[in-house]
Amino acid sequence: MTTKYLDCRNCGDMQDFRPLTDEEKDAVRALVEGRYVHDFWRCTAAGCLRFQRWYAKRDGASLPESFRVPAPPEAP
Repeated sequence: MTTKYLDCRNCGDMQDFRPLTDEEKDAVRALVEGRYVHDFWRCTAAGCLRFQRWYAKRDGASLPESFRVPAPPEAP
């Protein structure tokens, strides 16, 4: 999978971002102006909902809570 190492405003540091899934693209269309969402990427950090354009970190927001991926359980 293609990823980009970007500054995540939600996490507060650099994270890997991946392209949006089709389901995420539908949600992003409802949150941003315009229908073109193919240049948005999603933070892959556990629990993060941030999506943003790879070239403009201020141009993004958080996906709805239903898209949150829980952190994996800690090993004993």
